[in-house]
Amino acid sequence: MATKARIFAGLFLICIILPSLALAFVDHFPEDRLENESDKNDVRIHVNNVAHVIKKKIKKELKKRAKSVHDLWEDMFEHDNLIEENQPKEDAAPVTPTTPVPPVDPTPNPVPVPPVDPTPNPVPVNPTPNPVPDNNAPAGYPRATPQAPVAKGYGGAPMTPNPSDPQTNVPVEPAPEQDHPTPEDIKKHRQYAGLQVGFYDDTCPNAEKIIKDGMARAFANDSSMAAPIPRLLFHDCFVNGCDASLLLDQTPSGERTEKLANSNGLTVRGFYLIDQIKAELEAECPGIVSCADLLVYLARDAFVVSGVPHYDVPGGRRDGMESLEANVADNIPLPTNTVDQMIDLFKKKGMNEEDLVVLIGAHSIGVAHCFSFRYRLDNPQKATLVDPRLAGVMRFTCTSPMSTVAFDTTTQYKMDSIYYKQLAGKRGLLESDDLLGEDPRTKDYIQKFGDDEKGWFSKLGKAMNKLASIQVLAGDQGQIRKQCRAVN
Repeated sequence: MATKARIFAGLFLICIILPSLALAFVDHFPEDRLENESDKNDVRIHVNNVAHVIKKKIKKELKKRAKSVHDLWEDMFEHDNLIEENQPKEDAAPVTPTTPVPPVDPTPNPVPVPPVDPTPNPVPVNPTPNPVPDNNAPAGYPRATPQAPVAKGYGGAPMTPNPSDPQTNVPVEPAPEQDHPTPEDIKKHRQYAGLQVGFYDDTCPNAEKIIKDGMARAFANDSSMAAPIPRLLFHDCFVNGCDASLLLDQTPSGERTEKLANSNGLTVRGFYLIDQIKAELEAECPGIVSCADLLVYLARDAFVVSGVPHYDVPGGRRDGMESLEANVADNIPLPTNTVDQMIDLFKKKGMNEEDLVVLIGAHSIGVAHCFSFRYRLDNPQKATLVDPRLAGVMRFTCTSPMSTVAFDTTTQYKMDSIYYKQLAGKRGLLESDDLLGEDPRTKDYIQKFGDDEKGWFSKLGKAMNKLASIQVLAGDQGQIRKQCRAVN
């Protein structure tokens, strides 16, 4: 009985259990041979072949499912694109209108809008709050009524990035249908008229306007063009009288002219502007306005565009025909002059201590070349008189003798009384200017004008007219040059 039980268990193990285990681990058997259960295909196959077939079927099914997923994804993607193209960006609740809605005008009752200025309401830098208009100033000048806002440059004056921009072209032919005075009229006018305000009212009514417009144009292109013009006038009048001899490049004698002297040379400029305005005057009224008068009017206008109230200037000067370098020596004040030397020179020209101090105020808008003041630091005794902060500016800026420093770095392009305050504080660039702030004959004027800017302005116009009357040629003296660089 026990033997039968063991035999039955063995058969059960062989016939039932082992085949089941073989089927469960078919993929894990080593390479072996099995019989196919199919009655139709009595062949032997490898286990690897069976696994390959199964994997191939699985891959095929996966590819089929992947394709279905891909197609579904493409359909969704295309659907999303259609939604993005046909619907607004922002999410909104779908609305199904029940009745047709007419298209709505996106801008109902449109109101015409004027074109917008790309720079509306320009505001000047550091504008003066509530400026008080000067009713006496002509239109177009600063402080005139009304005054258009301007862009402010260094020191509060208009500037442009390129000061060397060429000026606008000027006419070279007389204006058509101009009623010019006859030579007899001009001769008669000059014979009986000395220097007088409105001298050209009858012979060239637009003369002063042409000159004023020329200065305003130049100042708009380059704010530094105002300072050299009054200096040209001063250097002209103090040498041989106000006869425009400084403007000559050559004379019939062929000798060296005034503009080549050491006191002038490379430190004077503005001749091109004078040439241009002279061409306009000749086109308007040929042979009428002298270069000497042109320079006097232009100096006045240079001060006015820099902030000085307008003042009247008499005309009637004639042009000289001689210009000698030798005449410059001892007639132009130097930075190394003492107060005695400066006062004596001014007295020779018919001017006094007050005139001297008034005209020194023109340095408010100028610059000084380093060779005219840098020497002060090389002399131990003179160096002690230089303000330490100013001495630092001198050393830092003066990389060459022709380097320049503004007399008044606070408002370099604006005529005001700040320069007098600097002199009162012993902060003048030039030694001669500093001495005026210490001498008993002149220091009171320095203090007075520093505290009273309007008082200085009123004195300035009178002093400038006094300067412009030194040794003038009038009547039939001299000539009216056709161009200011050469005699006729």
